[in-house]
Amino acid sequence: MYKKTISKWSILLVLLLSFSSQLRADDGMWLLAQLKRYNADELKAMGLRVPIEKLTGENEDALSEAVVAFGSGCTGSLISNSGLVLTNYHCSYSAIQQYVSPTNDIFKNGFWANTAEQELRVNDLVITINKKILDITEEIKGAGEGNIKNAMAAVTQKYQQKYPKYKIAIKSYKNNSLFVLFLQLQYTDVRLVGVAPKNVTKFGGETDNWMWPRHSADFAYFRVYADKNGAPAAYSKTNVPLAVKNYLHISTEGYKKGDFAMSMGYPGMSDRDASSSQIWQKTQVLNPPMIAVRKLRQAILEDEMAKNGFIKQLYAEKYSTSANYYKNAVGMNYWVNKLNIIAKKEAYEKEWMNWAMQDEKKKSFYSTTLQDQKAAIEANAKFKRAETYYNECFGQACDLTQFFSAFGRSFYSYPVDVKKNPARLKDLSSTVRFYYSKLNIDVDKRITKAMLKLIKDSLPADLQPDLFASSNFQTGGQIDRYVDEAFKLSVFADSTKLQNWLKKPSVSLENDPLILLMESIKKKDYEVFHVAESNAKMIYRLTDSYCRSLAEYKGGRYYPDADKTVRLSYGTISDLQLEDKTIPYQTFFSGLIAKAADTLNKDYQLNPKLKTIWQTKDFGKYGINGDMPTCFVTNGDVTGGNSGSPMMNADGKLIGLVFDCNWESMTREFNFEKDLHKVICADIRYLLFITEKFSGSNRIIEELNQANQSVNVN
Repeated sequence: MYKKTISKWSILLVLLLSFSSQLRADDGMWLLAQLKRYNADELKAMGLRVPIEKLTGENEDALSEAVVAFGSGCTGSLISNSGLVLTNYHCSYSAIQQYVSPTNDIFKNGFWANTAEQELRVNDLVITINKKILDITEEIKGAGEGNIKNAMAAVTQKYQQKYPKYKIAIKSYKNNSLFVLFLQLQYTDVRLVGVAPKNVTKFGGETDNWMWPRHSADFAYFRVYADKNGAPAAYSKTNVPLAVKNYLHISTEGYKKGDFAMSMGYPGMSDRDASSSQIWQKTQVLNPPMIAVRKLRQAILEDEMAKNGFIKQLYAEKYSTSANYYKNAVGMNYWVNKLNIIAKKEAYEKEWMNWAMQDEKKKSFYSTTLQDQKAAIEANAKFKRAETYYNECFGQACDLTQFFSAFGRSFYSYPVDVKKNPARLKDLSSTVRFYYSKLNIDVDKRITKAMLKLIKDSLPADLQPDLFASSNFQTGGQIDRYVDEAFKLSVFADSTKLQNWLKKPSVSLENDPLILLMESIKKKDYEVFHVAESNAKMIYRLTDSYCRSLAEYKGGRYYPDADKTVRLSYGTISDLQLEDKTIPYQTFFSGLIAKAADTLNKDYQLNPKLKTIWQTKDFGKYGINGDMPTCFVTNGDVTGGNSGSPMMNADGKLIGLVFDCNWESMTREFNFEKDLHKVICADIRYLLFITEKFSGSNRIIEELNQANQSVNVN
């Protein structure tokens, strides 16, 4: 009997070990509503200790209620019952920018509110909380008698009547065979509570961006305010901190290699079903113009920011955002080539084609789909390339062209409109004041010259603005002189002139030199866009046809591409294993000090207070063996939009903050390389250490201590 029992348990152990070797999900940004169906067993086997219902969002006490959408492109976490939100510093640039001035450099000095009254109102920031997440597939199927659009409208109306104070969002997936409902509250009264200086939060700067190892304290605190009943409300001094029952608790117990870890957040976009031709278009047609334009603009901004402290403040967010996507595009092109991603996709497509050819109906439908898609993409390449140049040069790089694009027509009709409606003066005057406060005319003039020269050198004559031919632009010097004269004479090149014109619009602006330049750019931009997007419609139909077949072809577990809905990703804390070396999963303060020894690299500038702390080794309860944990990596699956996502342990407690991915993971948009792709997280102990020891913000620490008392957090 004993021997038989041993034998049975031996067999079971072998089976379990065999199963556990397959437990690591190779990829997946999983819909919470589908976790029970696809992930419950795996999560439990990997070590998850909280009930799966705490993750799915179907009940109002789920962890998903504490993980919020921060603005339109980041994630945050509620970490106290008084609406305190933790997110990334780099998600906070626009909020910080609202309070930066020549006499108040928050980027340099940081900011900490010592009282509720000192918390800073943030304009144009929305925090979205998912109160419930439900799989409503059966409801949709039973509501519309075959018409999906009508069914979704009917179910939306039903839930809106049941929850009149909530936003109802329904998403369809898997060829309209899966429908998920998100019951949401959106708060617009959000206030900045605390940020450390930029040389602490973004230590390593662009040198370390998209790299591992890292030593950044990339975090910021905000607070959500509501009316006295806890409902969303516009900003008011009478609003109160949002009282919440569900918030993430913090663990300072640490972690070790191999520990289970999961992140929850709002990834923005992925294209895992992209064909080889689409990846070719991205890397060979779309990325090169982006790289060229942003490299040139960033060089100009670096030079101007180095010469003037206020310009550095003014363009900090624009530079950082541009540099982030620039480096991503460079890395994507490099790793797609190095890892032979296109060849791998082509091999996958051959397998798909073999599958499709086994069925006569599929054969007739798909036999030339990918061939036709490839031919159409290649034929459209020169127009998509030109479209990208126009968007990057004049829709991203030059501020005045963006201003014209948004408001130009308003100035044409203004002399007549203001007579009928005098309020137009106040409206446009306010718009001008706001927009011009965010740019420097001399910097924008220099960028405009550079962009026009780049268009001239990069595009054929028939895709250049007509003004290039009519003004006989042959050399860069001619472009410089034209732009100098245009900015000298134009009313738009001086906000004071423009404000005076608004008060007395006696002169028509139709012949204003900057108007003429912008109109010429806009005209050709529209022509290029029209051709490119007309061709793209056919490409889209072919792409959609191919992608719709993949759900059936792949079978098995299913997660849709990222679409800014809340997702769960999970894996383990693990080293980065490269061909010739192993880079440990964790970094320490001593590594930061070692980097700071490179005094020639401005990105490694050491904050003096951090230097003092290192000398005294005053790490408090957060240190380990005379050092301070700073960052760590996991092998989860995240992408843009996950910035600020909480990294949690098996108990659902916060152990870190997602803020980046590694250089080797630049192909994440198209695929997941389980051995190379890493999620870079700031250790929660380092963030608390900066909050307490560096900033001295006892107010936040006391709030967090009180919030975590009930769970016996060490």
